[in-house]
Parts: sequence; structure tokens; C-alpha cells
Amino acid sequence: MPKITALQIDLDGTLTELDLTDDPRQQAKTIARALLDAPTAIARFHRRTGCLAVIAGMNRAQSLPNFHAGVALEELTGEFHDAMGTVIFTGYHRDGELTTLPHDVNSRLRTLCPCATS
Repeated sequence: MPKITALQIDLDGTLTELDLTDDPRQQAKTIARALLDAPTAIARFHRRTGCLAVIAGMNRAQSLPNFHAGVALEELTGEFHDAMGTVIFTGYHRDGELTTLPHDVNSRLRTLCPCATS
């Protein structure tokens, strides 16, 4: 089974690669741990190269704005989105199952964020 990769962008622009299993419950746990909050999709986009889901914490209104994630969202979608707190980008299938990020999105996020960890 191929590895499912998501990218997390923290407030300081640090980019972290998250490896997700194919089990939806385990995916939710991994994402919740990364966000330190219950996850919720803040945006979904259908792109020519694949579908993109943007996930943040349910209590993100109490967090600081995430400038780096906001810039990435605007560049990828052409739309402004209010990104607050830690934000996770992942791909998904039309049936809602998470999948790895489209290659072009993965590359672009890595270019936009100043610090990367793996």
C-alpha cells in the first residue's frame, strides 16, 4: 500500500511531513495529535491534478493567524482563506478518503515554507 503523506504548516512556517496510514481512525488520531485539537476541514478543492483538503483545529479561532498557510492557500487556489493555527494539507478521493497530496501541491508547499523537517 502506498504511503499517504500530508504536510503540516506551523505558525512559524515550519513544514512537517506527516505519514498517515490507510485506516481512517488512525489518520484522525495522527492529525488530531499534530494539531493538538480536534480536526476539521476548513477547505476542500478539486484541482486538475487531484483533490486537496485543508485541515485545522476546531478551536483555531483562539490561535494566531498562520501567514504561511494563508499564502499557500491563496497561491494554490486563487482565493483568500482565513488560516489560523497549525494547518495540514492532504489529498483526498471524491469519496472522502484521505490520500497523498498531489505532486504539484507537495512541491509548491515545500517551496513556499522557509523551514522543512521530515
